[in-house]
Amino acid sequence: MWYRKWSIVSDISALIIAFIVALYLRFNFNLSLISRRWYLSTFIILLALDFLILYFKGLYDNKHMTLFNQITIVIDGMVYSVFIYLFISYFTKMTNFSRLTLIYIFITGLLLQIIFKSILLYLQIKRYKKGLDLTNALILGNYSNELRKIVSKFMSHEYGINVLGYLSDDDVNFSDIKRLGSIDDFDDVVEKYNIKTIFITSKIDNVDEIINKCLSKYICVYSVNGSINMTNYPMEIEIIDDMPILKLKEVFIGGPEGHVKRLIDFILSFIAIIILSPLFIILAALIKVTSPGPVFFKHKRLGLNGKIIEIYKFRSMVINAQEILDKLLGENPELRKEYEETYKLKNDPRITKIGKFLRKTSLDELPQLFNVLKGDLSLVGPRPIVLKEINKYGEYGKFLLRVPPGVTGLWQISGRSDVDYDERVEMDMQYISNWNIWLDLNILFKTIPAVLKKDGAY
Repeated sequence: MWYRKWSIVSDISALIIAFIVALYLRFNFNLSLISRRWYLSTFIILLALDFLILYFKGLYDNKHMTLFNQITIVIDGMVYSVFIYLFISYFTKMTNFSRLTLIYIFITGLLLQIIFKSILLYLQIKRYKKGLDLTNALILGNYSNELRKIVSKFMSHEYGINVLGYLSDDDVNFSDIKRLGSIDDFDDVVEKYNIKTIFITSKIDNVDEIINKCLSKYICVYSVNGSINMTNYPMEIEIIDDMPILKLKEVFIGGPEGHVKRLIDFILSFIAIIILSPLFIILAALIKVTSPGPVFFKHKRLGLNGKIIEIYKFRSMVINAQEILDKLLGENPELRKEYEETYKLKNDPRITKIGKFLRKTSLDELPQLFNVLKGDLSLVGPRPIVLKEINKYGEYGKFLLRVPPGVTGLWQISGRSDVDYDERVEMDMQYISNWNIWLDLNILFKTIPAVLKKDGAY
């Protein structure tokens, strides 16, 4: 809480000072030379943009972030803020602002933010050494001499991590760290000591079960000495005391960015439904006239946390599609193989004439906007899959269900049906592991031309 409060105060103060310095350097505080309304508007826009970018990039949420990472985000904040401001000023014809003043604000604001961040990090380390703002941590597995260097750093509280002890099935005691029990005591120890970080230091039998528990409790997991199979989990590298350590990526959508994602979903889907309502009516009439049966089709899929949701689509198949499918797969082994690999048939005889057009143009998926309004889907996310498809994801399945599925995603803008299943899984995991608001917006912008080109659609 201390870091978050003063980090926000320091960034706002840096921009206020930068604005004052810029006015002095450019006009020597002779305010009669400028339009005060335009300059005040510019300052408010730049301040709001910079704060929002830093906020949504998580600068105020991670007190353990290194100075280098903080500086990277600060630079992004200033660059994006100025770029967006220039974009706004161009379209609103807000030209009564000196470009040299903007350069002064950019350079001074950037330098002050970096200086303030350095001071703040120094003060935060001081607080750590006093035992304040610490995160309780636990070591799982064998404790060896090569770990002493890292643990000794943590014991000094330089990184804000408070190692309380270790769990190991080997009944060995060390003078510098306390053994809190065996691996089987993990649940009790985590609950008792409010553990938020664990270091897995050696191979343990039930590591997957422990990692799943950590994911559900949002406990940070580090892997030392290859204790976790990297092929099963998305990992990133952190440097602690000049030693690279693997960290399990936090693959969930939450916090401030999660709320913004939901807000964007609701607003854009609501607007899209209103604008496209005439098209909805036309398509509904065409479906009703050209084939018997309901206009909409509901299909059960897996949603967030494995919840069963019903996905809405315009009906593109005959009403007895499932019976026809069962018969086709029973009579044709090649079709069965194709369906089991992709859960689709390239030349599906069940599709109606209007259905072929709907699928080719992806118009059959428009009703999913109502799923977005309900919160079952996001505009952007992994593909919504049926229950039996989860086996295709193997170890990655646990991560897939931690985020809401989407109407569009990396798969849809990368060739859709032309992409094989393994590549789909890989794309879904790339999205989950690297998710941010900017990635969502990028995918949304690329979805429209991908749909218009009908890449991989059938």
